[in-house]
Amino acid sequence: MLAKSLGNTDLLSTETFRLLFIFNILFIAALVLLIAIQIFRLLNSIKKEIVGSKLTLRLVISFALMVIIPVSIVYLVSVNFLTKSINSWFDVKVESALEGGLSLGQKTLNILMRDIELKGRSIAYTIGNTATNEQGMVLRDMREKFNLEEVVIYDNQLNILALSSANDSQIPVIPKYEDIERSTNEFYGVIEEVNERILLRAYLPIISNQEIELRNTFLEIKQLIPSEITNLALSVESVYDDYKRLAYSRKSLNIIYTLTLTLVLMLAILSAVSISFVISRRFSEPLSQLAAATKEISKGNFKKTIPEQGKKDELGLLVTSFNSMTKQLDSATQNAENNQHRLELSRMFLDTILTNLSSGVIVIDQGMRIRLHNPAGLKTLQLGRAKVINKILGEVLSKNNKIYKPIVDYIYSHVKGKNTIKGFSQEFKIKTNDKEKIIRVQMNSIKQDGDLNYILLFDDITEVTEGQRHQAWSEVARRLAHEIKNPLTPIQLSAERVEHKLKNKLNKVDKNILSKATHTIINQVNALKIMVNEFSDYARPAKIEKTLINIDLLINDVKDLYEAVDIEINYEQPQKNLFVHGDENKLRQVLVNLIDNAKDAMNNVNNPLINLRIEEHKNELYLIVKDNGTGVSKDVISNIFEPYVTSKSHGTGLGLAIVLKIIDEHNGTISIKNNKGVGTTVLIKLPLIKNEKS
Repeated sequence: MLAKSLGNTDLLSTETFRLLFIFNILFIAALVLLIAIQIFRLLNSIKKEIVGSKLTLRLVISFALMVIIPVSIVYLVSVNFLTKSINSWFDVKVESALEGGLSLGQKTLNILMRDIELKGRSIAYTIGNTATNEQGMVLRDMREKFNLEEVVIYDNQLNILALSSANDSQIPVIPKYEDIERSTNEFYGVIEEVNERILLRAYLPIISNQEIELRNTFLEIKQLIPSEITNLALSVESVYDDYKRLAYSRKSLNIIYTLTLTLVLMLAILSAVSISFVISRRFSEPLSQLAAATKEISKGNFKKTIPEQGKKDELGLLVTSFNSMTKQLDSATQNAENNQHRLELSRMFLDTILTNLSSGVIVIDQGMRIRLHNPAGLKTLQLGRAKVINKILGEVLSKNNKIYKPIVDYIYSHVKGKNTIKGFSQEFKIKTNDKEKIIRVQMNSIKQDGDLNYILLFDDITEVTEGQRHQAWSEVARRLAHEIKNPLTPIQLSAERVEHKLKNKLNKVDKNILSKATHTIINQVNALKIMVNEFSDYARPAKIEKTLINIDLLINDVKDLYEAVDIEINYEQPQKNLFVHGDENKLRQVLVNLIDNAKDAMNNVNNPLINLRIEEHKNELYLIVKDNGTGVSKDVISNIFEPYVTSKSHGTGLGLAIVLKIIDEHNGTISIKNNKGVGTTVLIKLPLIKNEKS
């Protein structure tokens, strides 16, 4: 609209141009504000390191330069060209040509006016010498003769006295009074533009040589200029007027056109920059989304996808390929996670089995380094909770206990290939803390990732062996009791009968010999009966009737049995009553047996003393029997609970075996150790019942 207004010179100085100019300025200001906001947001995005912001900035700068450089060149060329063009409009030759054309037209009109003047004087002279009644005819003839448009005679009151017109239907226009007055004494001509035609109007007085009746009359002559001359004259005059106006506003035109071009330049550049932000974002948005999605994928979010938006170009293909890749990655990740989960479950299952497995498991490589173990394996080898992973088995065991060296040497010989068989099962007897343990070691080889590893199984079969031994001894005892018990009664009866038959038939000396022999047989038979009863008790299956037992009362009852014995029994009374589930008679038998053994061990000791004490430890009751006797020899203490093993000069060696059997039947444990000074200490552990009313 601004450019259009420049083409219409009538608008150059009007309010319309100013309004358009102000509107364009405001629009430019709005674009500048919009671009400033966009630049601020873009710089803020770059500062925050938002993905794609730097690419957007580069694209905006590239698009802006692509527009600014060519548009600026066009602007400079246009301003230079426009300035030279405007200056060329006002060249001296053009102005001279226009003035010459205008002067030529003016002279032509003057010539035509002079011609009208001559014709008018001739008509006026003729009318002045013509009679009044003949003036109309003469006037018409003269008009036709001189080819005039219209001839009218007026009086001084502007009344029409005579009229002759080429167009009779046309009503003449009454002239102005001023024009008539000017023609009172001389000729007066006027050039007018009527209906885009030039009309020559002339006034002159009529001088009559006759009567005074024609005095103060005037002649009006009208003559139309030919259209060719009219058009040429009007055109020259119009062009000259326009030229004069443009020449007057020459500097203003330069300024206005320059401002207009500057506004167009600013609008073009700012619009291009504004559009470049939109286009740049449209270009950079998929790439920004790709970069952001790539960053998410690097963090492990394989479900990230990019909206495809129906694009069919290379970017759309790239987005589609990226989404396909993320789906495949997500699927692969899910499969890997599922496999990992299954492996983890398998590992947890294996760990659970190994953790709860009673047998010790240790996995070693060819360098005897420990790769895997379970708690039972460390417990069996008395390693506690030591950190042994990647450590050499022999070094770990040698630091803690050298008693396992035979096991390590045996394993080492197989690992190093001294034996052709890569697997074995061997039992080893280990002595620890005056006890003998039997450990079974089994080894099998397994290949993992191309490396040969060895699985070692450690089982403490001491209790199993002891159980088997006890079972064997029970069977022996049962059979011995059965075989021995049968002939004892006939032997005793036969001896008594022999004594009864012969004691009255023998002399005194023989009688005494017979009596001694008979008593010896009877005493030995009784001893054999006692031994057979003990055999029977050891071999007899357990018959336990458990009740709630107050240990404090039981100890006091047993302690009262030894009041007459010349041995001090010291019992530390507990602060509260402690209860266990068990067979009272059998537990009494245990206490009696232990006190008897302690009493036998203190036969030759001054100030013999037996200490009895019970303690509460979490869910267990500790019964401690301690004496100051001679102790147990080292050869015997390791297998003191086995049948027929005893350190006393008399006895069958079944007492402690029976005690062990009773404690096992009560889900407890028993151990014996020599004190550092003198005597022994027996420790019995039984399950504790904390609720007395249960």
